[in-house]
Amino acid sequence: MIKFFRKIRQNLLSENKFSKYLIYAIGEIVLVMIGILLALQINNWNNDRIERKLESNILIEILVNLKKDVINLNSKIKFNQNKFKLNREVLIHLEQRAPLTDSLRMSYNKLIGRGTFEPITVAYENLKSKGIDIIKNDSLRIAISELYDFKYFYITEDLRADYEPVKTLHMSEVFKYVRTSFGQSKSEPVNLKEAQDDTYFHEALKQALGFYYWINTNYERGIKENEEVQRKIEAELLQRNK
Repeated sequence: MIKFFRKIRQNLLSENKFSKYLIYAIGEIVLVMIGILLALQINNWNNDRIERKLESNILIEILVNLKKDVINLNSKIKFNQNKFKLNREVLIHLEQRAPLTDSLRMSYNKLIGRGTFEPITVAYENLKSKGIDIIKNDSLRIAISELYDFKYFYITEDLRADYEPVKTLHMSEVFKYVRTSFGQSKSEPVNLKEAQDDTYFHEALKQALGFYYWINTNYERGIKENEEVQRKIEAELLQRNK
């Protein structure tokens, strides 16, 4: 092809047809420009296709992480519900001054602890490393960043800070009044009458009950916020596959 155009150019010059040669030269330049623009367009299209594929893969990864977070949150809610039940049984036992049963001994044995949620952020960290602007849907990008950077913060770091004074009081009172043995499934008060009479111990149990309820309320809200982002991601992926 190059030899063909070169031959035409040489013929025009040898015949002194300068005006035709000029037109031909201009045409050749235009063809070269068109070729360059087409090459750039194809390159841009390929880059865009690669970027969109990367975006879809990251969205799928985030979706998988979010689904696992919901499973984790439900597990922590169930754990905290059980702790609420055990502390409530012990509080009622102390206030009513009822006889100590084996069932209550099992409750006394498991008063302490809480289900702590930690989100899976592998996919989100991957997104940030690639540049969060890779997600072109503005509302989706904002929803994802708000969930991980703000809403999840409220049900992790904020709740952890709120729990510290409650945990300190709760643990100190339980260790003070409950005789526990490592590896045993049952425990009982060191001095049942003192435990029944000590309103400070009762207050520690009440604060723990309040916190278990509060943390589960926040976890349930977290599930709703999580699932809302899941729906947005699923809608975006569905739109791409049409």
